[in-house]
Amino acid sequence: MKLVTFSVETPLGRFDRLGALLDGDPNGRIVDLTAAYEAYLRAGTDEPTPRQLAALRTPPDMIGWLEGAHKAREAAEQALAFVRRQLAAGEPDPRGHEGARLVYARRDVRLRAPLPRPRSLRDFSVFEEHMTQAPSIPPKAPKWYRYPPYYKGNPASVIGPDDPIPYPYFTEQLDCELEIGIVIGREGRNLRVEDAKQYIAGYTIFIDCSARDVYTRSDYFGPAKTKDWCNVLGPCLVTADEIDEANLRVRLSVDGEVWYEGHTGHRRNYLAEHLVAFASDNETLYPGDVLGTGTIGLSCSMDTHRWVRVGQTITFEVEGIGMLSHRIVPGERVVDYVLNGIPGLLPPPSSGAES
Repeated sequence: MKLVTFSVETPLGRFDRLGALLDGDPNGRIVDLTAAYEAYLRAGTDEPTPRQLAALRTPPDMIGWLEGAHKAREAAEQALAFVRRQLAAGEPDPRGHEGARLVYARRDVRLRAPLPRPRSLRDFSVFEEHMTQAPSIPPKAPKWYRYPPYYKGNPASVIGPDDPIPYPYFTEQLDCELEIGIVIGREGRNLRVEDAKQYIAGYTIFIDCSARDVYTRSDYFGPAKTKDWCNVLGPCLVTADEIDEANLRVRLSVDGEVWYEGHTGHRRNYLAEHLVAFASDNETLYPGDVLGTGTIGLSCSMDTHRWVRVGQTITFEVEGIGMLSHRIVPGERVVDYVLNGIPGLLPPPSSGAES
């Protein structure tokens, strides 16, 4: 199942909805799962409170749906099957209670990130090739092969498939790194590797946007302004039973020119379940947490030595998940603190050395 979060315009404003892509549909239509499950309950069961149950089992919120676990999955499958029966019976635009729309054309909605605001965001590094072609980067240390490294990102910085990627004023090296996002579906803590896969709800494309030349200037405590201004998730959340996340072909292209092609299983040190287990050691994972696998192969600009610019369109494709295509636009510029710093209250050391 491929799940999405999409926005629709109504007389009362814009609302987010939980949807599922119709498999094999040439028009890429989207089923509104909340409305469709209510319609299924009204048509095929004696449920006395169909609207309330639909809001509980298929809420218009991805994290709420994940929290519903197997009951939410069952309801989504029933809703999809109901709509497919309507379409197969020759109903081109099936409607629910009081004319509620059950199916939307892709062009009529705005796709948001599947999780517009993840509960948390961790980004690992598991691909050995990453940064091997970058200048002045030392080889992987022995500890890299035993302790999966990660940083914690900014879950409020996530954008979706229909949003442009801003090019920050404070960098000349925008690097859009192609990764897989692992979405947690069950609460868990101190998980063993052999059990951790059961806690994965699904996968999405994760683009880690980096301002590479900021790190040495201001982010000397770790990723902050280098990373925290933009991440991309989308176009959908593919449930874990549908794909083998470690066996997918990927491609990155700019203005139609292929910059990188690779595979999620190539020279990979850890699988998804290893990362989930490691992150859960003395920490509780919750439905809606996202874990990035790190940059796949040589797909980042630090390795390709090719840098995207304002006005170009960058496209990411992952087999079994889909495609993201984003225009690069100028970022906002109001203050110049990241570029020029802020003079502090204390004078720097007389030697001029920074610490």
